[in-house]
Amino acid sequence: MQLPSISSATLEKSARDNVWALTGLVFVSAMLVTFVLWMNATRNLSIDEQEHFAFESEEIHALIEVRMATYEQVLRGVQGLFAASEEVNRQEFAEYFDALSLAQYFPGILGVAYSKRVPAADLQAHLAAVRAEGFPNYDIRPAGPRDVYTSIVYIEPFGGVNLNAFGFDMYSEPVRRAAMDRAAASGVAALSGKVTLVQDVERLGVAGVLLYLPVYGNGQVNRASERTLLGWVYAPFSMDILMQGVRLDGHEGLEVSIYDGQTMTAEALLYSSAGSEERARRATYESVEHLSIAGQPWTARVRSTAIFEEENARNTPTLVVVSGIILSLLLTILVWSLVTGRERALVKAAQMTRELRYTEFRWKAALAGAGDGVWDWHNQTGEVIYSSRWKAMLNYRDDEIGNTMSEWERLIHPDDRAFAMATAQNCVDGLISTIHMEIRMRTGDGQWRWILTRGAVVSRDEKGKALRTIGTHTDISAQKTIELALLESDRRFRGAFETAPIGMALVSLDGHWLQVNKAVVKMFGYTEAELLRLRFHEITHPDDLSLDVELLEKLRHGEIDHYNMEKRYYRKDGTIIYILLSVSMVTDQDDRPVHYVSQIEDISERKELQELVLHQATHDELTGLPNRRLLYDRLAQSITQCRRYERLMALMFVDIDYFKSVNDSHGHDIGDEVLCEVANRLRRCVRASDTLARQGGDEFVVLLSEIRSAQDVERVAQAMLDAMHVPLVLRDIELQVTLSIGISIFDPKSTDNHEILLKKADDALYKVKNGGRNAYQISD
Repeated sequence: MQLPSISSATLEKSARDNVWALTGLVFVSAMLVTFVLWMNATRNLSIDEQEHFAFESEEIHALIEVRMATYEQVLRGVQGLFAASEEVNRQEFAEYFDALSLAQYFPGILGVAYSKRVPAADLQAHLAAVRAEGFPNYDIRPAGPRDVYTSIVYIEPFGGVNLNAFGFDMYSEPVRRAAMDRAAASGVAALSGKVTLVQDVERLGVAGVLLYLPVYGNGQVNRASERTLLGWVYAPFSMDILMQGVRLDGHEGLEVSIYDGQTMTAEALLYSSAGSEERARRATYESVEHLSIAGQPWTARVRSTAIFEEENARNTPTLVVVSGIILSLLLTILVWSLVTGRERALVKAAQMTRELRYTEFRWKAALAGAGDGVWDWHNQTGEVIYSSRWKAMLNYRDDEIGNTMSEWERLIHPDDRAFAMATAQNCVDGLISTIHMEIRMRTGDGQWRWILTRGAVVSRDEKGKALRTIGTHTDISAQKTIELALLESDRRFRGAFETAPIGMALVSLDGHWLQVNKAVVKMFGYTEAELLRLRFHEITHPDDLSLDVELLEKLRHGEIDHYNMEKRYYRKDGTIIYILLSVSMVTDQDDRPVHYVSQIEDISERKELQELVLHQATHDELTGLPNRRLLYDRLAQSITQCRRYERLMALMFVDIDYFKSVNDSHGHDIGDEVLCEVANRLRRCVRASDTLARQGGDEFVVLLSEIRSAQDVERVAQAMLDAMHVPLVLRDIELQVTLSIGISIFDPKSTDNHEILLKKADDALYKVKNGGRNAYQISD
């Protein structure tokens, strides 16, 4: 049988068909593989996006919780200031606030404040005390009768919108009151629900919250229910400013919304980084987390935005398709092998990336919250990983600290070690939720540094046994130094103030005594309580008050930085005390006056001595009359005044006739008594505004500072002569005394000076003596 012949063309065609069939089979197989790879790449891309979104969401939640815990620590420092002091005044509160440097180190917090609890029975006394500090218009708002009031008496920074809070009664508003009661009952921090802050009354629609810590009377027992509640320290937060402080940099592609409570309603919305239109958009990814911030539930919702989805969308699936087509045309089988290898590599890379991201999240969240050292304790193995920053904070190199718990224990101060280890173990055992303590640790150079240690168990096994505990170390040495310095400064100031040998006082801007030491109390003769009810004006000598007030005004307006003056005060018994007063002013951080500081030195004895010395220098020792020096000074002043006002004055020389014979006959003692008696009789003949002086020997000079005519002088001269008609009786000796008087009259239109007046009067006197004595004569 003959087989049919097959032409070469047929064979070639069959081979070609087989080749095309094989090629097609390979191409279809390669395309099928390419399709599978495309589906896998799309699925991997979705998984990566979900993991990226989950990582960033968890990081945002951690940042919020850590930042609020940091703010709580700031508030605990303020609470500690009150606990360490018998009383904290306005100036001390402001100085402590300045030391915190909130704007630099704790952005997002509007400030810190103290709200005082005021029972209704103490309301009027409270109002009077605050007004006496220099706030005459102070009142508690809102008005109305209540059993208990509270008032924001200290708030820093004390300026701007914070002034709206001064005097506000937060206890009158239910949401705030609930948080305040919670803090007072528990003794721990409590966050309020959603409110509108009094600082934000002009920014309508801005939500706010407040964080409270109670302040109890010093020396009370530990249980909050048995303490004496004095008030609350608190921090107000505007949610938009608070979230700026959280610093969500790097998360711009995510929409963050925070709700008060467990439900997400418009009324409960505290903050949203997106507008209403963006919130209404259907997001590809969304996470909702319930947080507890100082006992107040928050709901945090994080959603992806179009920006996030566009940034994370990659063209990997398209590249796979294009590459698959090209490589399928070149070598289908090789493409299959390479793509399969690449798929395994991608899976491995994705697994490694997830592990890396988890590790990165763990460290990044902790570092973002503390900004310092991090420790990671594997509880089952006992291994502890300390970050490089943790070691550097204590001046150690990486190789100087081992990865064991005993390394941490040996560095703790002996006085803090038992407490620190017990606290850490209580957290591991589940007795407390977090580690939060201030301890001292030894540095590499042998010094002790204050460290704030915080941490929490992050994972447990099915039996509740701790597997991993993570925490941070924050260097608070500077803050502790400030706290201890403030306590020491306060102790020294109070000691110096109370024991100072001179008087010291704090005086309000309206003149009320705010605080006085023992020296002031003793000096003025009042009790401390009596003085604190007075203003300094009420016990100041009227002649000294105007100058004192004038200098205070200059001080208050910055024209001078201090002043010294001598002034007189009235003691409680009505006697006058001379003091040397030194006054300076205390201002707040904005250079606004707060109160005055006065140093009061009793100079009464010194003043009496000065007056005695001055009197001796200007008065005759025998008669007590002004001497020649004082006479010539008053004469010069009178000439100036008479020329200015064009009025007359007179100068009289008075000489005792035959005084030398009195001394010779009866002795100088009788002569001195004659001089004193003549001086007394002459005093009664002149006015208080005139000057009667003894020039020496038996010579007296009378200055009549203002006369209308010569007749005025003649009347005085005649009165003096008449005063001598009655004999002097001294030691049973009767003496008849007469006088010779020479007079000169000053005409303001003349060119006469004091020397010419004296000479004219002297010339007139000698004319009288030469004319027979016992008379007067007016010079030409």
